Amino acid sequence: MTAFFLIALVAGAVASLLAWVHTPDWDRPRVFPGRPELWAGITGTPAPLRHAVATLLFWTLFVLGFGVGGLLVALVAPDAPLLSVVAGVLVGAMTSISVARKMLKHGPGAMKRVSLAPKNPVGARPRVLFICGSPNQTGQMLQIAKALPEVEAWFSPYYSDNPIATALMKGHFLEMGINGHKRRGICVDELNARGMNIDLHGERNAYDLWLSPNDALVPPGLSKTPWTLVQEGIMEQPNWRTWVWRYTRLFPRPLATTAVFGLSKGYAKFCVASEGYRKKFIADGVPAEKLVVTGIPNFDDFARFRDNDFPHRGYVLVCTSDGRETMMKVDRPGLLRRSVAIAAGRQLIFKLHPNENVDRATREILDIAPTALVFPSGNAEEMVANCDVLITEHSSLTFCGLALGKEVHTNFPIEEVRKLLPVQNRRAAQEIADVVRGLLGERLRDAALATPIHRKAS
Repeated sequence: MTAFFLIALVAGAVASLLAWVHTPDWDRPRVFPGRPELWAGITGTPAPLRHAVATLLFWTLFVLGFGVGGLLVALVAPDAPLLSVVAGVLVGAMTSISVARKMLKHGPGAMKRVSLAPKNPVGARPRVLFICGSPNQTGQMLQIAKALPEVEAWFSPYYSDNPIATALMKGHFLEMGINGHKRRGICVDELNARGMNIDLHGERNAYDLWLSPNDALVPPGLSKTPWTLVQEGIMEQPNWRTWVWRYTRLFPRPLATTAVFGLSKGYAKFCVASEGYRKKFIADGVPAEKLVVTGIPNFDDFARFRDNDFPHRGYVLVCTSDGRETMMKVDRPGLLRRSVAIAAGRQLIFKLHPNENVDRATREILDIAPTALVFPSGNAEEMVANCDVLITEHSSLTFCGLALGKEVHTNFPIEEVRKLLPVQNRRAAQEIADVVRGLLGERLRDAALATPIHRKAS
């Protein structure tokens, strides 16, 4: 009997996980406001238990609980098989019912598998998916899409449809990242405010091409579609996780820091910030023919931030990082003491990273620099434009300070950062759009030559 219950436990756990990752996320109404037909039964209104009984997840949870309860009793009382079965049934029922009640608070479809129609095939007009993420990444993708008026543009928050990544996201283990619910919500709010077409997780359409601001996760569902990687900003310095990934591949790439950015090499083209970065990526093993120096949107015209309404001038600005929220080694007390020393009595202003714990960071700052001003939000580039001195850890704002001629203190060797400074061409989005046009031309020519491929009229 012990083996029987153990098999039920393992089978129930695996089947429950697979069923769970295909249930709708609780924030679908936020993603698709005013489109209840896309909510998959997530209404925000608690639903009765009967909506769970007919679902696969309910019964796989029952099998899981049955295995747990029966195994525990079988180990304690091996000569009482009937008692083990009764215990298994009771624990199974309690498991499935308790989980159902919790999930059904979000609506009648919470435990059902998302029912998706076949993906819309590509049409005569090229269709491109722009994968977004942080406000900076989302802004970059919006600019690139604007420079491509001839394509049918769709947008998605950053994601992976890999079952493990999906389970971690649904379990709120990725809230520190751009694929967590918190930052996904910020992304879709911006997209909806601009009236953009959202294809959550690329579930509605087939695409000719997709663009991503990060290659830590490559969605398996898009693996056969060519894509372009767009550099977002500065990269973190390597640490032990970076080296473990580089030499063994035994460490998950998303946890290896942005020091491994671009090293997936699965993209058709990689649009980089500068010739300095192009040389760096070639040295890291990226094929030269995949690299294109385009500059990057939001970082191609720092001079425009000089004209602003930020009321302060002539201060020492400290731009903090979210290293603690993303499992990086951070010496916050050391940064604060160094900032006070550099300021030497001048006004200190701190701009917090959007992903930081605001209460904790503010408390720490005011304990050491009680006269400092702390801004959890606001336009950081405008703050850089008005400062005399800029202090960063591993922020892309370092580029802004150097481009505007500020005195800059950072964790990176400053001369190396100067070599990597994004080109100030004021047309990075257009340059990237031209790269996309070239790839789309190749894609459409290949499709026209491949007889099994037929494109319908849009």
